[in-house]
Amino acid sequence: MNAPQSPPAAPREIPDWDSYYLAVCKVVAQRSKDPNTQVGCVIVGPAHEIRTTGYNSFPRGIRDNVPERLVRPTKYHWIEHAERNAICNAARCGTPLEGCSIYVEIMPCMDCGRAIVQAGIREVVVSAERMSQYSSEYYDQQFGMVEVLFREAGVSVRRV
Repeated sequence: MNAPQSPPAAPREIPDWDSYYLAVCKVVAQRSKDPNTQVGCVIVGPAHEIRTTGYNSFPRGIRDNVPERLVRPTKYHWIEHAERNAICNAARCGTPLEGCSIYVEIMPCMDCGRAIVQAGIREVVVSAERMSQYSSEYYDQQFGMVEVLFREAGVSVRRV
C-alpha cells in the first residue's frame, strides 16, 4: 500500500544573504535595554557563517537596572555600541574577524569604525532603510568622517 502523497509545497521566497543578515540584526537588537535606541549587528565570515553578534548594551557585569544610566547624555558613558560589543565578544572567544563583513543597521560611529578597521573587517553593510532615519547635518558629518576612515583603510561600505 502506498503512502498518500503530500501536495507540493508552495514556492517561498528565500531572502538573499544581505536581507537575511540585516533581519538577524533586528532580532539581535531586541536584546538591548536602551529605551530609545536598539541596534544589532552581525559579523559574518567569507563562507557566510555568523562569527559573532552584538547589540548596544552595558558592559558585562555592569548593573543595567539603574534608571539614570539610561538617560541621555549619561547613557553615552555607560552603553557600549553593538559593533564594539560584537568585536569584544569575538575576542573573548578567540574568534578571528580578519576578512569578515559586518552587518549593522546604521553607519558605525568613529569609535566603532576604528575598532572595525583594527579587527581586520573588510566590509561594512548598513541598512539603507534605517539610515534614512539619520539624516541631519550632524549625522551627515559623523557618517562622512567614518566613510573617509573606511575608504583610507580599504574597508568597503554598502547600503542595502
